[in-house]
Amino acid sequence: MGTKRKTSRRKSPNSRQSSQTSVDSNFERILRAVRKIPRGKVSSYGDVADVAGLPKRARLVGTVLRQSPPSRDLPWFRVINASGRISFPAGSDAYIRQRSKLEAEGVVFISGRIDLKKYGWPQREVQLDELLWRIE
Repeated sequence: MGTKRKTSRRKSPNSRQSSQTSVDSNFERILRAVRKIPRGKVSSYGDVADVAGLPKRARLVGTVLRQSPPSRDLPWFRVINASGRISFPAGSDAYIRQRSKLEAEGVVFISGRIDLKKYGWPQREVQLDELLWRIE
């Protein structure tokens, strides 16, 4: 009677390297997308992910920005949340720093919020329901 040999499913060193290359590639894609945001404009985490070719990866954008060394010349302050607000707690040092950098570029806050139709990048298409139900 033959015995079955148990095979081990170890990852080869090349697969680990390939995985790390993918992570590095995503990291760089996100940083490139953030660098594209024009002066005086803002982008949501989700929009940055879309521009980077990583749709539905808004949290990854936040992680990359958090892990980026401060020495990089990166306009991180141009990235805000989808509701047009700064994600840091209001009144915190980080919030004040981000808001002052945006205001220095001419971005206007109304009740703590930025008008994404006016300052958002890339310019998003108006959704059909917005056209149908717009109150003027």
